Amino acid sequence: MAEDKFEQAIIDKLKSEGWEYLTDYSGVTVDRLYDHWRDILNANNRKRLENTPLGGNHE
Repeated sequence: MAEDKFEQAIIDKLKSEGWEYLTDYSGVTVDRLYDHWRDILNANNRKRLENTPLGGNHE
């Protein structure tokens, strides 16, 4: 299976499971994806983190 067909199959499967495909994040750097994921974790766990956001070091 070609890489583009495999990628589309993954996207379609995730969408069928309720995930949303964000075109804003298509083709971005890994660092931008880490930043986005950290933003989601911070927002979803604000109370548990006592309003102290997770750091940005992801090496």
